[in-house]
Amino acid sequence: MNHLTYIFLAGLILILVACDSSEHIAEVSPQDVHTPTSISETVSDTGAFMPAGKTIHDRQFHSTLLLPDGLLLLVGGRGKGVGGEWAIVHTTVELFNPETNEWTQTGDNVEGRRSPTVSLLPDGTVLVAGGSDVNMDPISSAEIWDPSTGVWTPAASLNELREQFAWVALQDGRAIIIGGLEPFKFQRLHSIEIYDPSIGEWHDGANMSIARTLHTATLLADGRVLVVGGGKLDGPHLDSAEVYNPETNTWSSAGTMSIGRISHTTTVLADGRVLVVGGKGKKTSAEIWNPESNDWTSAGNTEFPRFDHAASLLNDGRVLVTGGTGAKASTEIYDPSTNSWSSGADMIDWRYRHVATTLDDGRILITGGNGKDEVLAEAELFVP
Repeated sequence: MNHLTYIFLAGLILILVACDSSEHIAEVSPQDVHTPTSISETVSDTGAFMPAGKTIHDRQFHSTLLLPDGLLLLVGGRGKGVGGEWAIVHTTVELFNPETNEWTQTGDNVEGRRSPTVSLLPDGTVLVAGGSDVNMDPISSAEIWDPSTGVWTPAASLNELREQFAWVALQDGRAIIIGGLEPFKFQRLHSIEIYDPSIGEWHDGANMSIARTLHTATLLADGRVLVVGGGKLDGPHLDSAEVYNPETNTWSSAGTMSIGRISHTTTVLADGRVLVVGGKGKKTSAEIWNPESNDWTSAGNTEFPRFDHAASLLNDGRVLVTGGTGAKASTEIYDPSTNSWSSGADMIDWRYRHVATTLDDGRILITGGNGKDEVLAEAELFVP
């Protein structure tokens, strides 16, 4: 075979292979190949919501705590009661298992509570304190839950009756209750109380510079506590903030916000700054406190005014804001890298006065609150 013949035969083989390949491709069914019409079909940054069963009882003004084993503890709250005619404050306590999506009941509280504190203690037990009863009268008692037995036992009571307070579990295992409203003279409180688990007692800490109710308290990365806003339901609302140092038992100013706020949320960002969102009075504004410079800057505006909403830090550093009075099922997402807001996926149910808890796997569990017509038992999960 000469050289020209070899080239001719090789070319013929290539032509035959090409023809065979084209016939094979033509036989592939169109439904076997997905060609996206837009990027949004394959990439979404809005997340999605999925059902997470029903709690055993409907609840608003409840509290939750993520336990070391990954289960979620749900305590207290107010429900619509028998036949929906009479409100009830629940003594029942529930556990949510994120792996099975199931709710189970553990031991009952000694006393039913609306808006109680809930703090994990160093030995793995859980402290619940304060709150209010079905008549909205404040409760001074406290109790401790043993996860090994599911039993609650009485603990030392608060030194002072208070409602509309804020609380934080400190890094050293102590729990702190801050401010609130004194129920008899209806005076706002400067005072704080700290539970010391090593002796099982409450002791007074240094007073705030300003008496506060309906404020927030947020644990910072360095162990200090940022307290923001507060005030009466019908105003005035405080625009000031201050920081508590548990090591020195002292308070210092954290500057002044652009507006006064109550019923707002505060969220620690991945870089240690704190995002404050909304508040009563149809507020759409958000702002950020920087612990290094001790000043406030704008974080733009949400699309909807939000109060009695919830805010959660996502694993990617963004913040998910859910629901709120008048905001229905809508959610919005704040991106600190661009200082901008975008719409998130709608929740399954309209909600306000609900609780959002970040699970170990980064999903957000939404529990309770008020819906369109009533208090909710339905729970749902945000999947980023």
